[in-house]
Amino acid sequence: MEALRSTARIIVRYRVAFALIAIFLLVVSIYGIQNLRFESDLRSMLPEGHPAIDDYTTLQNEFQSGDSTIIVVKVSSIEPGGVYDVRDPQVIQAIYELEQRLLQREYVTDTISIADIYMQVLGRLPENEEEAKFVLDVLPPETRNQLVSRDYTTTMIVVTISREKNSKTLVRVYEGIHEDINDVKFPKNVEVIQTGNIGITYRILELLQSDLNKTMAISFIIVLALLLYFYRSPVKALIPLTPLVFGVAMTLGAMGLLGIPLDLATTTIGAMLIGMGIDYGIHVTNRYYEERKRGRTIEEAAEEAIAETGKALLGAALTTVAGFAAMYLSSLPMLHNLATTLILGLSLAALNAVVITPSVIILEEDVMKKLKGHYEVPEIRSHSGFVGKAFRSLGEAVRRKPFAFLGAVFLITLIFGYGMTQVTTEVRLEKFVPKGMPEIEALLDIRSDFGGQDELYVLVKADDVRDPTVVRSIYRFENQIKADTYYNNVFDSESIADIVVQKYGYIPDDREKIKEALKDYQGAQLVSSDYSMTIIKFTGDFSGSSIDDFRRIIRYFEEEVQNAAFPPGVSLSLTGDIYLNYVLDQLTNEEINRISMYGTVFVVLIVLLLFRRPKVSLAMITPMFLGALWTVGFMGLAGIPFTQTLAGVISMIVGLGVDYGMHLTHRFLEEVNEGNPRPIVTSVESVGPGILAGALTTAGGFLALLAGELPTIHDFGLTLAFGIFASMFAAYLVTPALLQVFYGKKIGGDVE
Repeated sequence: MEALRSTARIIVRYRVAFALIAIFLLVVSIYGIQNLRFESDLRSMLPEGHPAIDDYTTLQNEFQSGDSTIIVVKVSSIEPGGVYDVRDPQVIQAIYELEQRLLQREYVTDTISIADIYMQVLGRLPENEEEAKFVLDVLPPETRNQLVSRDYTTTMIVVTISREKNSKTLVRVYEGIHEDINDVKFPKNVEVIQTGNIGITYRILELLQSDLNKTMAISFIIVLALLLYFYRSPVKALIPLTPLVFGVAMTLGAMGLLGIPLDLATTTIGAMLIGMGIDYGIHVTNRYYEERKRGRTIEEAAEEAIAETGKALLGAALTTVAGFAAMYLSSLPMLHNLATTLILGLSLAALNAVVITPSVIILEEDVMKKLKGHYEVPEIRSHSGFVGKAFRSLGEAVRRKPFAFLGAVFLITLIFGYGMTQVTTEVRLEKFVPKGMPEIEALLDIRSDFGGQDELYVLVKADDVRDPTVVRSIYRFENQIKADTYYNNVFDSESIADIVVQKYGYIPDDREKIKEALKDYQGAQLVSSDYSMTIIKFTGDFSGSSIDDFRRIIRYFEEEVQNAAFPPGVSLSLTGDIYLNYVLDQLTNEEINRISMYGTVFVVLIVLLLFRRPKVSLAMITPMFLGALWTVGFMGLAGIPFTQTLAGVISMIVGLGVDYGMHLTHRFLEEVNEGNPRPIVTSVESVGPGILAGALTTAGGFLALLAGELPTIHDFGLTLAFGIFASMFAAYLVTPALLQVFYGKKIGGDVE
């Protein structure tokens, strides 16, 4: 404690110098903010060196496959003077013109549309609607239905893309295709929408950028409004807010300087830091005002505030950091980035609260003295009026009937225990975009009209894939998969075996004939340059209507690949965007339990090391466990699934939730040491309002995430906000009750 008091005296004495250093770092941070970048690439969410990533990279490099965009062309209205059927020659002409424009782009490797059918059958585009209808009518129904809806109001262009996997390239590709769509004049009543992997990922990237600014602004407004209520003065409300602004700016600046991207998880960092970081400033400010009411001078009050709250703040910061640090044990890079930014941000927020708050608060008092001629004894709403009386009554009630409060907590836990059995996970990219957006509606149209356009690849590796035994095995495997279409939702496939059978009607034993067939083939690249690899491409609706359907379908493919009958030395593996989603789903399920367990262990160890008293530690950490348990139960009851963004949420709530019990327990021990005969009442009455203010501002910052448009951001904010309130509520009910049970007789309290 003496070390803290010495540090407090140094901070107060040299407060101007510390403030100037902080201002300098703020200027550097503003430069760093300009270098922030956004990231929405699926591969960046998976660990480096993972076999699925290696296979996906091979797919990209050797076959220029794995990425595509789908352009939906649909008749969206029936206004007079327009077209009503996609077989209208004007529509087909526009589609053909768009295809030719797209093929001039260096990143477009192939396109498929109904215009290609007409060029193959007629050698030209149809001249009238009767001719267009005739060509499609003679096609086999399964071929026709892959490109045109049954009511002939919708068709699509499938565009295969080869690009570098980064956000800048994604934006360039999307905007280039969008520009080509706008340059082609489609007839009246026709709507053209870009969807698929490129379209949805671009929309996510766009929403990430808008959500960051929007959620930060709203969280700032919420926190400011709450501070205005509690402190009754705009000037005093700015005191705990000023160091927070410094901390948020420094964190974003550090992200820019260190090259940490803003992704689906770290986009929330601004609103989260505003909500969480304000706690530190509030506790220092509240203790300062409490000491001023006791008659201390401004310097003495500042030193006392830093010294007395220092241990609790240090413990709270360490336990919070420990909870977040557990995310480093995850194999998901996204969670590593989130852990780094949160630890950095909260450390800066805590440091700024201790270092900058005294400068700001003393400056405010000095200015007010010059204006009014005397110092004012501050009065804040949380320590007076209804709020103060409510916490005094709560303290008295807990002191008299601690077991009644513990019983109520048990009943609440039973309810949320049922909710825990209802929790699911969700990682499909399309679920990250709000319902009703054109890209999602177009994707749903594709699934309903064409059976889906998801692509799943099987990568085949051999000494020479042109070997007749290999080609024959591919043919058997492909047809075996297609025979189960009712189960796996496959409606089309493509492989080198199809090329050979199309040329000869069978698969010859002569390798030279197979080489000749592949040499004459003009379609998408299916064989690597050294003929050591080939791909089998399956198209269908693999994402499924639910996450369980998605897992069932991909597990089916995994089993088929594992049991496939191929010659010795030939290996098969699944790859593609759909499979990456599945791998991410499996990793997310594994990480949830591991991160939560390690986060909890880290926090418990730090509490035990700091306080070294089992009963005291139990009173502190029990609300943390309950807050985490209630939060998971809430997710199950509310239908909020675990995503890669929410994989670390329990570890975060554990780190944050222990703070409330720690502040109450620390004040309880302080009052006991000073000989207070009613330490429970005093600790709840004095610290309770600060915890409430901190929880409201923290939850307010998280609830600001509801203003974002991405569903995963909504769920993240709502879950964390509930976790904060659950931890706060558990701390009010459990920590004082346990302390009263453990120490009630020693301090003269009555335990019933």
